[in-house]
Amino acid sequence: MKKKKDEELTPWAKYQKEHNANSRSRFKRKRKATSKNPREPQASFRRNNRNKVKKSNKKGTKRIVKEQRLSRQKLGILIGSTLIVIALFFGYFYSSISRVQKFSVSGNKRVSTAKILKNVSIKKNDVILTSIFKEGKFENNLLKKNTDIKDATVSISWSGKVKIKVKENAVMGYVIRNKTYYTVKQDGSVVRKSVSQPSSDYPIFRNFQENSTLKKFLKEYAQMPNSVQNDVAEVDFSPTKNVKDRLHFFMNDGNQVYAIMSTFAKKMKYYPEISASMKERGMVDLQVGAFSRPSGWTDEAKAASESSKSAESSSKAKKQEKMTQNSESADSTSASADSTETINSASSQSKEDLESSNAESTVNTQQDID
Repeated sequence: MKKKKDEELTPWAKYQKEHNANSRSRFKRKRKATSKNPREPQASFRRNNRNKVKKSNKKGTKRIVKEQRLSRQKLGILIGSTLIVIALFFGYFYSSISRVQKFSVSGNKRVSTAKILKNVSIKKNDVILTSIFKEGKFENNLLKKNTDIKDATVSISWSGKVKIKVKENAVMGYVIRNKTYYTVKQDGSVVRKSVSQPSSDYPIFRNFQENSTLKKFLKEYAQMPNSVQNDVAEVDFSPTKNVKDRLHFFMNDGNQVYAIMSTFAKKMKYYPEISASMKERGMVDLQVGAFSRPSGWTDEAKAASESSKSAESSSKAKKQEKMTQNSESADSTSASADSTETINSASSQSKEDLESSNAESTVNTQQDID
């Protein structure tokens, strides 16, 4: 099919033909003006871009690989340390070092250590980890089950040692007021509820009408050893004109003790030795110094005994003085011994003559009567 001639083309077709021819000529001129190879700038740009992309890809790949390697190392370290911790934890948890092994109780005097350990509900070989979280519970159990304990602290260490520190407010005895027995605590507080029959395990306190006096006495009384406290049956507050804070103790072994409020706690710790040295039951005086005497003695008897002892000592001194004087006059006595014998013989002779004359006069008088 032959191409159509220009004359046969429509005006619009002619315009398109001319426009295409002009655009081709402009493109050829531009390519000649820029370079012999018009596509070289584009190719170099593409190559440069391609090289940059390759370099950047290589760097990015290396960085990514490095980061991945570090992350894998960190993950491995984390997993390894976690496994080690878990192994140590289970090893510690199932070993004997994770169990309670030792107990120590301090602050108790009236309440026994065995009773405290029983009421605190901690046993040997209990797990330390679970016991540490129950310290408050153990303290509450101890306070609820023991009314003689005022405060308690339970601390459990990771080494398996349990420390129990208590503060007591134990029953010390019974005070008599208005012929009624009331329980007395260690802090001096008196229980309001009375008791008809007191327990024989505790002493009785008489004549302590003022709470201040009772508290002062109990503060000192609590410092005595338990062995001495257990031997006390009764304590009377018996002041005198000279001693306003005198105490009279009645002991279970039959002895009686006089002491002073301010010093009896220090001196009563020697009571077992004093009692053991006594040959018979009697009185122990701890008011001034410390001495004992047989039973039945009173203060008046003591004074009389002391006066008699002083009299005996003075008489002994007088006898000694007389003996000294007699020894000094021994020589003079021996010198006058002969004259004394002569006088005595003369006096005896005169006595005989007097008796004979009296006999003669008596005979003569009898003859006259006849």
